[in-house]
Amino acid sequence: MSYRYNVSCSETVSKNWTPSAIDCYKLGCACSKCNLNKLYFVNSIFKCRMKETVIELVRKLGVPEEEE
Repeated sequence: MSYRYNVSCSETVSKNWTPSAIDCYKLGCACSKCNLNKLYFVNSIFKCRMKETVIELVRKLGVPEEEE
């Protein structure tokens, strides 16, 4: 059985801005600059999906508010 999962991110993931998502947004979703990417995904077969989540959050909620 073969199928493709083409949904960018799940509904539960993209409801709120998390600190990790805000950090990713501030880095311009550049994985090469991200410490989490270096720590968890550099030598892994898995790929970080945070960029897809950030794009969905911007689409649904707009850009994150700046903290004072």
